[in-house]
Amino acid sequence: MTDISQTQKALEEALRPGTMGILSYEENLCPVTVISMVDGHVRVSSGSMLSGLFSGMDVHLELCCSQGCLVLATEVLEVSHSFSEGVLLALPTSPTSMFLRRFWRIPVNIPAEIKPHAHPHKIKVVIRNISAGGMLVESTESLEIGDSADIFFSLKGAKGEKETPFHLVGSVTQVALSENPNRIGIRFVGMFPDDENKINEFVLRMIRETCPKLQI
Repeated sequence: MTDISQTQKALEEALRPGTMGILSYEENLCPVTVISMVDGHVRVSSGSMLSGLFSGMDVHLELCCSQGCLVLATEVLEVSHSFSEGVLLALPTSPTSMFLRRFWRIPVNIPAEIKPHAHPHKIKVVIRNISAGGMLVESTESLEIGDSADIFFSLKGAKGEKETPFHLVGSVTQVALSENPNRIGIRFVGMFPDDENKINEFVLRMIRETCPKLQI
């Protein structure tokens, strides 16, 4: 677990003008650059992919730093039509909304199946984001925090390559219940290094295709 002082150092480093990163919302990845940071607000450059943003929208700002990927769970305060003014975001005040992540994560829309070890049948889910460390899925059925499960899904290969199937084991770390669907956070456990590398390569490839200027 990253301590607060380590996160604070990464924050001071990452919020300098010129730092490149990704603004993720829904299933979109948008390359951005930090313009300025004033009075608890951070302003980032805008682009054509930011047309779907609106004030009050929850987003994730992920910035490159020497310690990896700094993630800020925040909200949009203002969207300007001027590229030079960009998008104004709130700077999180809660430590739980700022953290360092070893692996980059991307939003996706991938069908999968989960076989909870305590259930007799597989559950069809949709993966909404993924990294080499875990995933967020949506499911019409609920699970409990601490539940373990087998996870089955495939990721598309590079150009000319076949999809790569995965059969991993995960542990439920968070559950957000709703009428439909439920959002379930899952951490991969006991992964083979080859599987971890393949998922991370997929994530980085998707980021580089979408955000070619981001050097990761």
